[in-house]
Amino acid sequence: MKCIYTPLSLLAGLLLIASCGNDDENPGEVIDIPEGYSLVWQDEFNSTSIDMTNWGYETGDGTDYGLPRGWGNNESQLYTENAENSGIEEFEGESTLAIKALSDGNGGYTSAKLTTQRKFSMRFGRVDVRAKMPEGQGIWPAIWMLGDNIDEIAWPGCGEIDIVEVLGHQPEKMYSTVHYTNAESSRTEQQGNVELSSGSFSDAFHTYTLEWTPEEMTFSVDGEQVNVVQIEDDMKEFLRSFYLIMNVAVGGNWPGYPDNTTSFPQQMNVDYVRVFEKDGFVAPEAPALNIDEETLGQNVEPGIAQDAIRDDFDLLGNARIIAYGGGGEPVVSSSTDATDGDASMAYNFPGGAWGGAYIELDNPKNLSSYRYLKFSLKKPEELVIAEIKLESPDTNVPVFLDAYTPDEVDGWLAYTIPLSDFNNLDLTELTIPFSMWNPKNADGNLVGGMVLIDNLHFSN
Repeated sequence: MKCIYTPLSLLAGLLLIASCGNDDENPGEVIDIPEGYSLVWQDEFNSTSIDMTNWGYETGDGTDYGLPRGWGNNESQLYTENAENSGIEEFEGESTLAIKALSDGNGGYTSAKLTTQRKFSMRFGRVDVRAKMPEGQGIWPAIWMLGDNIDEIAWPGCGEIDIVEVLGHQPEKMYSTVHYTNAESSRTEQQGNVELSSGSFSDAFHTYTLEWTPEEMTFSVDGEQVNVVQIEDDMKEFLRSFYLIMNVAVGGNWPGYPDNTTSFPQQMNVDYVRVFEKDGFVAPEAPALNIDEETLGQNVEPGIAQDAIRDDFDLLGNARIIAYGGGGEPVVSSSTDATDGDASMAYNFPGGAWGGAYIELDNPKNLSSYRYLKFSLKKPEELVIAEIKLESPDTNVPVFLDAYTPDEVDGWLAYTIPLSDFNNLDLTELTIPFSMWNPKNADGNLVGGMVLIDNLHFSN
């Protein structure tokens, strides 16, 4: 394949960190370059192995990257670098990148997540990806992008551009979405979708395209427009550089989980990834990052955590509150309705989407000498199920509220949970002594409402 290089003087809108293509690609293959564009980066996947000058891996369950287990979405897969989960293979006459989700037969899954982070990133231009998607309940392939500044500002303040996502139980439908933090420091998304009139995105290869200018982002599949997003004043995320990501997730809050109809392995095959720059384009200067303005959620006063902790239990030291989720994260405040002292901590869940909030300690604490976690709640009667999770740097384990019968004291529900129920949790370095996620009713539907939390402590 002929690799087309563009002089650096023309790359004002694009940050090039990697070389263009592979040395051993097919020299006779012709690349379709859109009119008015120049090719500036590509991977045709025509080598015998993945080009690691172009791609790197993210591995594990998300905890190595500061996320809750399950990559912040309660996903089930472990990402690996193993050859059985990703590699170059011939598929339907094409040399492709294959990303494979596998089952271990015991409820566990592995897959792969490849990124160009710190190898290649872009700011404006066009991306074309030709790919064939997997299908099946709980299967979630995606080709997407994150802001280069994700190490400086947490998602979605870094911005996210989803070129294509497919939910495996609806293989005939694709989504293109952007996620960002708006002027009110709230998580915001703009999404479009298109449904095939016949067949599915797992039947054949399709070409997914993002055209990105300082004014708007246009998403299309096979030339058919899916979504157009105007870049408004509170969308500075999309005036900065992004890197590419490709993965196949298994399970999670959005697609749901595999069931007895789901077969494995499932794989996404990618024929090529090509990035183009508009001829003659000169990019405007990227806006400076304002961490306070662009970070998700309210700036929660650290003292609110102490409102939840029992007044005479000072072992935990200093703590802060972090709310996180996909639109279902609670607004955190202080309440004068209390069962211990004169204040409690309040989580006001909006309902309808996943999310939660947690108490994070300044320094890990050794609580291995204790036998019980105790806390009191006031909550809506319909809120029956919620995930209570404790975490250390290397372990995090949930239990579920409906598994325990509380004592009722003056309108408060007093819970006692044996720490042994948090199976294999490292209690010698506890960093999160309390979190609550995803409140649901008895039917398993996410619900909203005010939850008061007080008298949190550990005992024997």
